[in-house]
Amino acid sequence: MSIILSRIVALGVAALALALQGCLSVPVNLRSEPAGATVLANGKAIGTTPMRIDPDRFFPQERKGLGWYRDGTLTLERPGCAPKTMAVDNDLLKRSLTVELECRPDAPVLITPNAAPAQTSTATRSTAAPTAGGTAERLKELDGLRRQGLITTEEYQSIRRRILDQL
Repeated sequence: MSIILSRIVALGVAALALALQGCLSVPVNLRSEPAGATVLANGKAIGTTPMRIDPDRFFPQERKGLGWYRDGTLTLERPGCAPKTMAVDNDLLKRSLTVELECRPDAPVLITPNAAPAQTSTATRSTAAPTAGGTAERLKELDGLRRQGLITTEEYQSIRRRILDQL
């Protein structure tokens, strides 16, 4: 009797693990180079990079056979840059993502984080070369973003280089 009971318990635990395997989701850190890209989940704007997303909120899992799967599209757009669209699947949302955007040289250098939507914050920026005072303010803002952990060291160095190149 105890062998039968232990097998039933083992089968129950296995069935529960299989049923719940798709229920556990970890937030995904999403960054772009350069920072400040608008993030679209299946065509709907959800924020500005850098940001953290909950995969279950934007890409719910669906059961197919014995497994759980996600699908959809994740798009990053930034003024002056070519949009980048990725197909979402289970593997894409298992880790943090840093997306390199291809930008024109005259693309805006920095967008204030957490601006929603990103197009609003860039519309007020001048496309002319910044003044020395404006450059100092932008460098201070950039340093603050790095200290807060909102951008990586690589992003900081890249953006700082672009700011200084405009002098």
